[in-house]
Amino acid sequence: MRTFVLSSVLICLCIHAEASIQFTDVTKASGIEFQHFTGATGERYMPETMGAGCAFLDYDADGNLDMLLANGTAWGLAETTHTPRLYRNTGNGRFVDVTQAAKLNVPMYGMGITVADYDNDADADIYFTNVGENRLFRNNGDLTFTDVTEIAGVGDPGWSTSAAFFDADNDGWLDLFVCNYVEWTPETDVPCTVNSAVDSKRYRSYCTPTVYIGQSCRFYRNQGNGKFTDFTLQAGLYNPIGKSLGVTLLDYNHDGWIDLAVANDTEPNFLYRNNGDGTFTDEALVMGIAFSETGKARGSMGIDAADVYNNGGTVIAIGNFSNEKTAFFYAEPGDTYFADSADRAQIGKVSSRSLTFGTLFFDCDLDGALDLFCVNGHIEPGVYRYQQHTPYPQLPSLFRNQGDGTFRDITKRAGLVRAGVGRGCAYGDYDSDGNLDLLVSNNGVKDEFGGVWLLRNDTEPSSNYLRVKTVGVRSNRDGIGAKVRVTTGDTIQYQMVRTGSSYCSQSEMVLTFGLGKSETVAQLEIQWSSGEIDRYTELKANQTIEAIEGASKK
Repeated sequence: MRTFVLSSVLICLCIHAEASIQFTDVTKASGIEFQHFTGATGERYMPETMGAGCAFLDYDADGNLDMLLANGTAWGLAETTHTPRLYRNTGNGRFVDVTQAAKLNVPMYGMGITVADYDNDADADIYFTNVGENRLFRNNGDLTFTDVTEIAGVGDPGWSTSAAFFDADNDGWLDLFVCNYVEWTPETDVPCTVNSAVDSKRYRSYCTPTVYIGQSCRFYRNQGNGKFTDFTLQAGLYNPIGKSLGVTLLDYNHDGWIDLAVANDTEPNFLYRNNGDGTFTDEALVMGIAFSETGKARGSMGIDAADVYNNGGTVIAIGNFSNEKTAFFYAEPGDTYFADSADRAQIGKVSSRSLTFGTLFFDCDLDGALDLFCVNGHIEPGVYRYQQHTPYPQLPSLFRNQGDGTFRDITKRAGLVRAGVGRGCAYGDYDSDGNLDLLVSNNGVKDEFGGVWLLRNDTEPSSNYLRVKTVGVRSNRDGIGAKVRVTTGDTIQYQMVRTGSSYCSQSEMVLTFGLGKSETVAQLEIQWSSGEIDRYTELKANQTIEAIEGASKK
């Protein structure tokens, strides 16, 4: 695979025989040894069952994707050696634990991760969300990080979950949105119990969020000097009822300003329209994504948004609790609101059997149509006592986009036959072969289900692709918010460079466009958040393009 900077630069998507989609668990072979630690002592503290997330990132800027795993720690004053873990990709299919060397061996009760170059110095910085103070680590550019949380002013001492860096005001500096869940501490823990259908006894169980007061999400505006200011109130984003677990970036009204969709647990979801003046308006109710089609607030966790049908429309997928379908809110271009099309897309019945956390769209077979991947797992190890047909560890779900408006469950066929207690998931091409691989984090209640899975994409035959890495100049350095359009024959694909999505996790920011058998791209267009537009033509397939803002005009 070649990588170079664009100076001038096109494709035609052809119908081809369906590939044999296959994922292989290469976790042990890759040298990864990680067991998620919850700190559980038998008290059934609610955070123990909610973590944790994962991320693909290139922290050392060597072109190879590294991986970062959030982790829990012991409660109270108990000593602990458990910290987040950073694994460096050595480029030969192997990973090495560099947590201590990178100075990230800091105990925290971790939930989520988001990664971006918030200070525009050309390296990846890391924000951890926690139960307790969140942490921002600035990349020093020498393979180490420095905790700058206090200086930056983004600590947020509550219970935070997912987060996303984005440029809310298009000023070239990345702002930060943080989901917060409920008011909880070990001291205010509510003991919950359930009646067993097995032996008629009552057992301690993990509570639902209905027994706790919610916390408002937080919005931090980047001042451009290494510091952030809490603008939650001024931006119209203060809402303490949310109980928020997932956030995704999108531009659902196509006005050039990044909007936010937020998944809430047992409360109505949010859809924040960016007004372009520093404020946001929640349009979830009027746009139709606040509730289920029956008017119910669901137990929503993971979330993602994409142009699934290559028509300029938007789908917002949200993973929900067991016996609740994964939401599949769809709006065609020009539609005045979203409609939940889960049943029409043929994912409703299958997804209702699972408790879904991490949720993401990606092109698993590079055919030019985005597929849907979800990770599943119940929150209660003893769920069999009151729901005997609901397992605690659950298979993930892979739904292949059929190209006709429907999806097909190919989970087992694709080799995804191992059950886990799934929480976070991310995609990225860690082995640089063009296929998108998967990273899955499992809750560590039991050794056999805890830890992490690295799932290598071994789909054959391999299709063609184009990968696009954006580098902002007037826009933020990562190009977050840039809209990329790839034209191949009669097909146009749209993607946005984003952080966040899934559940407490982050995928790589390089965009991958599947081309099928097409060997060229007719046109690549990038609309930057600054308003700059770059266009390139006649690009060869099977390469990674580093697109620098404004380069097409030189």
